Amino acid sequence: MALFRFTPAQVLIALGLVVLIVLNVTPLAWGVLTSLKSGVEIARFPPSFFDFTPTLENYQRVVEGGFLDNFRASLIYCAVSVFFVLLLALPTAYAFDRFDFPFKNLLFTLIVACIPLSLGAAALLIPNYLYFSRLGITNTWLALPLIYTAHQLPMAIWIMKGAMESIPHEIDEAARIDGATSLQLLVKIILPLSGPALGATAVVAFIGCWNEFVASSVMVDNAALRPIQPAIYNFIGYFGREWGPLTASATIAIVPVIIVFAFFGRLIVSGMTQGSVKG
Repeated sequence: MALFRFTPAQVLIALGLVVLIVLNVTPLAWGVLTSLKSGVEIARFPPSFFDFTPTLENYQRVVEGGFLDNFRASLIYCAVSVFFVLLLALPTAYAFDRFDFPFKNLLFTLIVACIPLSLGAAALLIPNYLYFSRLGITNTWLALPLIYTAHQLPMAIWIMKGAMESIPHEIDEAARIDGATSLQLLVKIILPLSGPALGATAVVAFIGCWNEFVASSVMVDNAALRPIQPAIYNFIGYFGREWGPLTASATIAIVPVIIVFAFFGRLIVSGMTQGSVKG
């Protein structure tokens, strides 16, 4: 009888969520199962879900091929990029929210307009490659952190600007009466109060950097510097896809994303909504 306590709209929403969960989890689960199959089991028809002998040969092949070096390179790229994104986004958002200067609204509009442009990295690929080639920094450790930071910065500024709007200006006035400078105000007051937004920004920037493929596949051609996404693509060969190593490498690549969302996913909600209520 408890079922009838729910309205038809609630039942439809619940069914819709179940469908979304199934559609999202099924490919992931199938990929993990495929990574544990031998080549013979992968080619078997009809395919089996659980009636097979698990093997780690695909993971062994991936590790022996140097995939963990690509994994480590991606972690370094992402860590450096997230650090500089936060370092630049916080004072920029603070300036846009707290100070008046010429063309302020126009500049912020341009930053917001760059959010979809930065997500579509292919539109910037050719000019960036030509510019980086002239500077001589393609195939170096500098190339991808610079690209990643530039791509994630507009979104980070937008998130941080929303967080600044929820911090009352009276706090600034009280701190200035006590003799605080703008830098002290930013570091000692604004920074601690912007914790959720900083966390949300870091998570969004990390995911964006980790999943980036287009720029990383062009800017870096050195196997030792190649990040994880182009390394996965290498298992799609000229003579066909190597499904075992391909799914094994993809399974390894998704682990950091799952960990980040499991431990810090709530920061996205709290950080995104921090500026929804102004003090």
